[in-house]
Amino acid sequence: MANPAGCHDSAPRDGFAERLMVGICAGNAQPDETFTALDEAGWDALEAIAVRTRTACLLHRHMVAQGIAAPEPNRRRITDLYRRQTLYALGQRIVLGQVAALLSAADIGHVALKGSALAFSAYPQPAMRPLRDIDVLVPRSRAQEAYDLLRDHGFTTAEWAGQYGPERYHQMPELVSPEHAVTVEIHHRVFSRQWAGDSGLTALLLQNAKEVSVGSAAVRLADPLSNLLHITVHATLHNCFENGPLTIADIRHLWADPSLDRDRLLHEADSLSLARPLALLLAIARESGDIAVPDHFLPQTDAASPYVPHAIDAMFRTPSQAKARDMARRLETSGNSSSSPLAAITRMLSPTPQKLADIAGTRASDPTRWLAYPAWAWSRGQRWLSTLANRTLRAEAQADADMLNWLRGDGSQP
Repeated sequence: MANPAGCHDSAPRDGFAERLMVGICAGNAQPDETFTALDEAGWDALEAIAVRTRTACLLHRHMVAQGIAAPEPNRRRITDLYRRQTLYALGQRIVLGQVAALLSAADIGHVALKGSALAFSAYPQPAMRPLRDIDVLVPRSRAQEAYDLLRDHGFTTAEWAGQYGPERYHQMPELVSPEHAVTVEIHHRVFSRQWAGDSGLTALLLQNAKEVSVGSAAVRLADPLSNLLHITVHATLHNCFENGPLTIADIRHLWADPSLDRDRLLHEADSLSLARPLALLLAIARESGDIAVPDHFLPQTDAASPYVPHAIDAMFRTPSQAKARDMARRLETSGNSSSSPLAAITRMLSPTPQKLADIAGTRASDPTRWLAYPAWAWSRGQRWLSTLANRTLRAEAQADADMLNWLRGDGSQP
């Protein structure tokens, strides 16, 4: 079973629907008249954008809690999605327990990251926090062992996965549980690009993991402080906010956790070079909802506020928009060695094995995939030239680059 929240990827932008979803993610009770003003097209746009951004289950819960009446076709589809997501989350919970049991039996330290920890400990219902996959962090020295262990116990390499070891990426190739069709990723560090805090946050996540009961299984989940820091770097430096508005709900739930030591959080964020990214996320949550930020951190969130509109806009980009912006950012981003023009060109001319395999109609491990390189290079070159010629796109990408440079501490206030 595929993730039921993974459709409507091409849903167009709609400013009114996007503002509604920001408020719902931030925990604001939207006035009834806001929804009664929606016509059939408005409801269709709201539904499509909520599904595309994986927030449809939050919309469902809001509709139920507030007694909001939707047109029957929209209500039926949103309710059905919530039901299917609930069933899918049950399968993910079972698989998480299986993975935890196998790793614990082999004495491999581990912790379930990001969405897993949120879905099964922070949200009222797991379906409210849809997961694309189960992310599990292990020490780098045991990543290959953990990967092989799961394969020895029935997990199979995903059809779309490449073939590589821990020396290449921050994670091992994706695995799939055949019984439940749930994807599992074994991570050995938290960030896929150059960032000074990577090793520190990786160690913090493993050290602070908390063991909890999920169903009948004992699993190790990321604690609120470490998870909030991980979500911060993932949403900001890694994804430039294009992973969607669900991040706003994540921050809200973690910030409200009574066990969260906020002063220590701010200290750790500063030591990991995440003070600005965290400040921007808190500024978004504060301006969208009603979270309380400590007085001594208000100057940082105030300094981040000018970037809030741009960050929220990025959360609702369609996949095609995000892909185009990513290419344009590689041309525009400056300020660190990993984003130099030469490095950007090198990455743009280096396809992943799976991209070549998709064009060639073969597997990523098949050497004949390279026969597809000319076709890939031609297509890539056409997109690159189109990007170079699109002044609006490049201007928008420059705004992304300016925000990212500021987040990294390389830029001044706009």
